[in-house]
Parts: sequence; C-alpha cells; structure tokens
Amino acid sequence: MKVLITGHTGFIGKRIYDHLRYECNYGELIEGLDRPDDIGDFKTDKIYDVVIHLAAFAALRDSIENPDKFWENNVEKSKPIFDYCRKNNIRLLYASSAGVYEWWKNPYAITKKANELMAPPNSVGMRFFNVWAEEGSRSDMLYRMLQENTAKYITRHKRDYIHVNDVARAIAYLIPSTFIGHIDIGTGQSISVLELAKAMGRDLPIKEDTPGEPDSLCADTSALTSLGWFPTINILDTIKNNESSKLATPL
Repeated sequence: MKVLITGHTGFIGKRIYDHLRYECNYGELIEGLDRPDDIGDFKTDKIYDVVIHLAAFAALRDSIENPDKFWENNVEKSKPIFDYCRKNNIRLLYASSAGVYEWWKNPYAITKKANELMAPPNSVGMRFFNVWAEEGSRSDMLYRMLQENTAKYITRHKRDYIHVNDVARAIAYLIPSTFIGHIDIGTGQSISVLELAKAMGRDLPIKEDTPGEPDSLCADTSALTSLGWFPTINILDTIKNNESSKLATPL
C-alpha cells in the first residue's frame, strides 16, 4: 500500500511518518511532501492508495491576526491535493480540527470547516483535539509553555489532550478501514487548563476574556474505538510521573 503524507516533517506529521514507516513496516511505501509550493502546485503521475494531508498552519491566535495567510495556506493550497484524490478516487485522510464544532469563532476553524466542505467523497476528516507531546511540539502549545514556564496566563477552558503517539496509532487504524466521513481524534476525557497548570506547579493569572476560543471541547471516541483503537497515554499521569521523578532524583 503506497501512502503519501503532506507535512511529514511537522509536529504531527513526523510522528505519523515514523510510526507508519518503522513501526507499522510500511518502509519505502511511505513518501513525504512538505514544501508549501510543492503542495500548492501539486501534480504527479503517481497513484497512491492513501493520501494523508496534514500540511497546514494551526496556531489559533495567529489566525486571528493573519486570516488571509491561513485561508491561502490551509484552503487554497489544499485544493490540488483534494482534486487529485477526487479525480483518481484515492482514499484521503486529512487534518481537520475539533474547532469545527464552533467553526465561526476563529479563522483557523473556518479553514478547517472549509476543508470538510470541499473534501472528496472517499475521505476522512480527522478532527484533532489538543495534540501534545513531551518533546517536539510548537512553542505556542500549552503543554510546552507550562513545561518551560513561558505561559503568561491560563484560562478556565476545558480541553481533550491526546498524545501525538496516540494520534499516529489512530491514523494507522484508519488507513485500512472502510470508515468515511468525519471522526474525532481525542481521548474522550476533558481536562481544565487550571488542572494542568496546578499539576505542573504553575501559579499563573487567569485570563477570562479569550475571543475566538470555545469554552469546552471533548471528543466522542465511539467511532475510533469501534476500529479497535484506544488511548494509551494520559496527560495528567505523565505530569505526575515526571514530577515524581524530579523529587526522586538525588542532588
């Protein structure tokens, strides 16, 4: 099975690329495409069995400041990929977002909603919830900001935090499945930002007014678990284990 991954050097894309290539033994059948110009002008005579389209801008607050940039990159540059899959009836797994549940709140979510509306029939819109990892995440992601103590404030929001390794496993389950449509990629557990900050020992001011952000998001994992997938890494357990390790480390 030949698979093309766009955005294969990004935070999520690299983990998926490595997971499929080395842990699922796809090997040389996995190809990557990462340069924006190559994606926006995508043309190929190759026929893939599956395309996993992950290349996109994803910083919500940046989208509020630069909506046109997000529309061009996430929507206009996705069109050649979508058209290629539609023309050749190729199974497409593309990155959507939990933000589509309140898509009108910010430009990033609007681009993901647009992707869902323009997607070809033989496709899966993967609605990623809050993806995190101990290493390799963007500097504006909450876990990393709390980890590095660079966060200026916290909010009362509740979010569903899913580890990037569990995201990679979820996609590995989706590739051979017959599932079509939209699917939540999360753990099914909502955790408050306050709780995360407290677990990591961060005492930060609470910002009440955060335009563009939903108050609470939690995945419905029923479709994903029906394929045999389940989450394996809990963010609070990881934090507690890390804090315990620090206490146990001799001076």
